Amino acid sequence: MGASIATAAPALKPHCLSQLRRDVDAIASQPLFNQARLGIAIQPLGTTQPLYARDAQRYFLPASTIKVMTTAAALTQLGPQFRIPTEVYGTGVGKTLEHLRIVGRGDPSLSDPQLQQIAAQLQKQGVRQIKHLVGEDRYFQNSVVPSWAWEDLQAGYGAPINSLILNQNAYELKLWPQSLGQPLKIEWLSPPPTGAWRQLNRTRTVAKDAPEFVNIERRLQGKTLEIEITGQLRVGAPPDRSAVAIVNPGWFLLHRLQALLAQHQIQVGQISLLTRDQARQMALKTSSERRLVQLQSPPLSALIATTNQESNNLYAEALLRTLGGTVAPKNSPQTSHQQGLTALQQALTQLGVDASAYDLADGSGLSRHNLVSPMALVQTLDGVLRSPHAAVFQASLPQESVGKHPASTLRSKSGGMRGVSTLAGYLQTAQSSPILFSIMVNQYNQSSAKRRQAMDAILLSIHRWQACQSKS
Repeated sequence: MGASIATAAPALKPHCLSQLRRDVDAIASQPLFNQARLGIAIQPLGTTQPLYARDAQRYFLPASTIKVMTTAAALTQLGPQFRIPTEVYGTGVGKTLEHLRIVGRGDPSLSDPQLQQIAAQLQKQGVRQIKHLVGEDRYFQNSVVPSWAWEDLQAGYGAPINSLILNQNAYELKLWPQSLGQPLKIEWLSPPPTGAWRQLNRTRTVAKDAPEFVNIERRLQGKTLEIEITGQLRVGAPPDRSAVAIVNPGWFLLHRLQALLAQHQIQVGQISLLTRDQARQMALKTSSERRLVQLQSPPLSALIATTNQESNNLYAEALLRTLGGTVAPKNSPQTSHQQGLTALQQALTQLGVDASAYDLADGSGLSRHNLVSPMALVQTLDGVLRSPHAAVFQASLPQESVGKHPASTLRSKSGGMRGVSTLAGYLQTAQSSPILFSIMVNQYNQSSAKRRQAMDAILLSIHRWQACQSKS
């Protein structure tokens, strides 16, 4: 689980603090940041006075560091053992079911093996025919974040968030370079689209000194889905893994379930998808239904670990909506996205985060409408790391050592998009309490290597301060 969380605030030594401030000021004054905006907050756990602050109360684009706020809020509100159910109901007896209804609650981890489990259990129960397969995709409203960019909605990292998620609502591909001038070899790592579709391979293998890029787009041409792959990889380069968002995820799940049922000798007649936006309601005789299968997601402790360690946008957005669904009043006029943002603010307030220190548009950080101050991230970390769930949250963050100091524990979440680079977490040695930090760089055009070197230098400055504090 990593280093334990200590809450005793250190007795500050003035000369150590002065050196820390000189060091960080020198880093922040580098020409690297002349045209950039830089916000920094450094603060010991359990204190209210920062060791160092630079524009710590001002708004910045947070990118994926916002996942710290989403996962901390979900953990606070729902608890580490919370699971998201997916349930299967049916009517009928013997070999034939009049209908089979799969009810989604937004489990982001649902994948083909779980659908295989449903098919296998039904086969074991003696089912051989389903007259009407129904997917209930009504728990979440509005699967798209309004402020996401169109190009992000195309990509696997911007996949729609609905109640019936399968395989993270994305098609994953691996692209292999071939001989010079030849198209890349395309390998599908997930089940391909269902229905009418075609693949357009407009790629090539280029020389070893040529630039590399890959782009995947999907569009509907009439009733045919086109997936166009463009780009180039160098001769002898490692393969590239890319993903493209599924257009109609609820329907995709139903067609995959139909195919897997057929593999288990269960034939399906009619297929329907029931969403909250439908004008008509299906006439299902649910009074005589019985639950046939119940699936459970991994516990929330595992879901937030995937969210933070893989920087998984779909998981973050599903958790945001799940959070909203558990606290929103029935028949709320808000969308699931809006309910999630309302519940997120409530949970963050409970953790001691100043509501005026941020203005959120999503739960993943993909939106450029998010505004977060460095202090809001530090306050979030302080609240959750002093909560009963501190060890669970601590374990969810990526861990590494600091420079040549393997005894130091660094757990942090990074974020990045064009012109944005952020890092938030804590640094701890065996002799010190955790030091929380948030470093946010916006509007920069320098190389990522130079920016990362500057961030590492700030972390080393914190480590030197800790070492200075521990000396007698």
